[in-house]
Amino acid sequence: MTYRSAAVAALGVFAIAAGPASAATPKKNTITAVGGMQVKANQYVQDAQHWDADSYDVKSGDTVTLRDKSTGGQPHSLSLVKKLPKTAAQIMGCEACGPLMAAHEANPETGEVGKAVVEAGGDGFDTGGDKTAAGDSIYLPPKGKVSFKVTAKKGTTLNFICAVHPWMIGTIKVK
Repeated sequence: MTYRSAAVAALGVFAIAAGPASAATPKKNTITAVGGMQVKANQYVQDAQHWDADSYDVKSGDTVTLRDKSTGGQPHSLSLVKKLPKTAAQIMGCEACGPLMAAHEANPETGEVGKAVVEAGGDGFDTGGDKTAAGDSIYLPPKGKVSFKVTAKKGTTLNFICAVHPWMIGTIKVK
């Protein structure tokens, strides 16, 4: 078992019970990681990190800002996938996470990445990956702020996950 799968196995079960994302309306063209993590030695790990909404409306060609305001002190990614996981087993098994982290050239010991942006298709965010290939993805360092341009055609729905915390899922509806 890799460090990541062990961490996901330990943390993910508790995150599923953490509840839905906040009902607050997110700032236009901003996706924010929020929530936090609690650890009590020999008792539990609770990870309630999540995106500030489940769905975002963005115009094709617009720039989106990705921010980390969570208290977990861990990096995140916004990684496009063809299908969102629907069950706890699919979330915990996250078949896309390994290829996404490999595409980012992530160091399993430090969590640092060699490539902050993965472009699976053309320039911009428009391509989801599958079980064996990485889709477009951007790395978000702890407490960081990064931006990306949505280039998908109007009417497209982009599904995304955090490859580090696969229970953090959402959609971008391209207007």
